[in-house]
Amino acid sequence: MEATSANLDIKITQLEMTMAKTNTVLQSAKLEAIERQYATLKSITADVERMRIEVEAKKLADKEETAEIQQWNAALDAKLGKADDEVRSVREWLDERKKQADVHAQEEKFQFEEKLHKTKLELQTQLQASQIKDSEQPLHAQTPSDGQAKLPKLVITKFDGTFMDWPRFWGQFTETIDKTSVAPITKFSYLRELLEPKVKRTIEALPFTVEGYNRAKSILKEKFGKDSEIIKAYTSEILGLPTITGANPNKISWFSEKLTYCVQALQTLNKLEQVNGATSMALDKLPGIRGDLVRTDPDWEKWDFAKLSEAIRLWLRRNPADAKSTERDFNEHRVPKWDRSNKLYQARGLEFNPKECVYCGNVGHKPSECQKITKVDERKATLARKNLCFNCATPNHRALEYYSKATCQHCKKRHHTSICDRKHTPQAGTDDKKTLMTANGSNEGILPIIPIKVDGITCRALIDTGAGSSYASGKLIDLLKKKPCETKTKRVDMLMSSQVTKLEVYNTLIESLDGNFSMSVKLTKVHKGELLTVDNPKYQQLIDNYSHLKGIKLDDFDTKEQLPVHVVLGSGEYARIKTDSRQAEKEIP
Repeated sequence: MEATSANLDIKITQLEMTMAKTNTVLQSAKLEAIERQYATLKSITADVERMRIEVEAKKLADKEETAEIQQWNAALDAKLGKADDEVRSVREWLDERKKQADVHAQEEKFQFEEKLHKTKLELQTQLQASQIKDSEQPLHAQTPSDGQAKLPKLVITKFDGTFMDWPRFWGQFTETIDKTSVAPITKFSYLRELLEPKVKRTIEALPFTVEGYNRAKSILKEKFGKDSEIIKAYTSEILGLPTITGANPNKISWFSEKLTYCVQALQTLNKLEQVNGATSMALDKLPGIRGDLVRTDPDWEKWDFAKLSEAIRLWLRRNPADAKSTERDFNEHRVPKWDRSNKLYQARGLEFNPKECVYCGNVGHKPSECQKITKVDERKATLARKNLCFNCATPNHRALEYYSKATCQHCKKRHHTSICDRKHTPQAGTDDKKTLMTANGSNEGILPIIPIKVDGITCRALIDTGAGSSYASGKLIDLLKKKPCETKTKRVDMLMSSQVTKLEVYNTLIESLDGNFSMSVKLTKVHKGELLTVDNPKYQQLIDNYSHLKGIKLDDFDTKEQLPVHVVLGSGEYARIKTDSRQAEKEIP
């Protein structure tokens, strides 16, 4: 259609008629009609805009008054604005309809999965009941020859010697073996075979008699069956869960599985109420989804572990995790990195494979007993040349990435025994029994304490990777002469009690002494003159005494016997420091 004033008026009239039908079309709730109305409004609005530009150009060519053209444009803009509102309302209806359809589809998926899961559980229950029924028949059937029951094939997992594994093992052993009619000596044989070597040693010397069997059960119950120790183990497992800073469903699912396992175990023991005071501490380990969990419950501060576990489960229903990724994340938390890369060890872990000496290659002696390379410096050079770890003398990782708690057999420090500068020289006249009563290692250790500047004030900071926040002493805060950026009242829940305290948070700038690194940190004030004091490690003497520390540069050479610490940097700040440091290393040419 030619762009003339008359044709433009016709198009505007057509637009107004179409707009008048919008409410009727929306009330009909017919998806096809509403989509057609949406497309028509957009098409006519675009035509009006195009014709308006062409008519405006003709008016300018005819040299009409600018004021009249502007007034004419203003009237058209008002009509187009109404049309845009109609288009927006139709689009919002369509978006809402799509959202409802997605929610409905998700609900149907959840219902189907729940029904499938319920059916699976019913089938498993029926199968287990059938297996138990079949297995019980031969246990009570006696033959005329010997009058003894015949046990089925054992499928009980061995007891690993932990308090958390005891309820599972003892329940299975009691129901499957101890309550049968077989001879106590046979039960004793099965009990010993179902214990890991470190546990088996506690009852290995007992005689194969009825009294020996009863004594073995008493020893195991006394050592591993204490309710207080079992509760403590599950509580430590809950409190030891890592902090999940983000909202990754896979990591949250792993966290939920570990928490639910502990909660269900404590519920079975009827001891869950004793540890419910630590619920808020577990909730603080999920800062990424904390708001989503507590948003709909005004009484969330009164939650116990059962409600927290249920809230996380509902969150995972709305944010499902990938099953394969969840299993991989779970295994990564359980298996150290160096074990995951050694596929041969995982597949054939029970086979005996004698190790070669890392220095000479022979298999007849340990590296610490090598006679070909005896000097410590030469051994260190050999490890460095072969890219072997200085802690365990194995490849594929650095000493900083070594997670084992094994230490040198001579000085009890973190390095391989074969490169120790100190040699084990037992005193004359002493034997092994006397040596066991004497500490033969040192208790030396250096805390991660560094000198820093807080808004220009020099002090010492302890890096605590287990702290959720960062703290400063009251003395340091008073010297800063700053006002808190935030003041909040928080209830601090402990295992057996809780208290309400007022916390003041301050914005600060923390810098290294040389000024090459800085970051902003929020410090929570602790009303103490100093957070803690530590013994002076005397860094200069350590550097002079140990050759492997040569070349290390330290900024703290204070000679006082006790060193005060005024700042504690939490896990978040540690992660920032570590990330920035690695990035700086990569940027160095």
